[in-house]
Amino acid sequence: MIWVVLGFDRNSASMVVEWELPASFTEDDAAQLIGPHPDLVGSSFPLSESQLAAVTPLLEGKPDGDRIAYFLEVQDGS
Repeated sequence: MIWVVLGFDRNSASMVVEWELPASFTEDDAAQLIGPHPDLVGSSFPLSESQLAAVTPLLEGKPDGDRIAYFLEVQDGS
């Protein structure tokens, strides 16, 4: 499994960024960030400003929360 942060333009709803989180980011890390959801795998979670700030050091770029809405999801790594 690969955890990613997806960014969608707030005006057009087009996906404009996809950042893969390091392999060290686990389901437990996602649960700490999002909360204890039974459906962590297979769901997409909008990231609040504070949640986005928590993962920003793991991203390959600088988020723009004013223009882009960010979501955490897991993708099949195969």
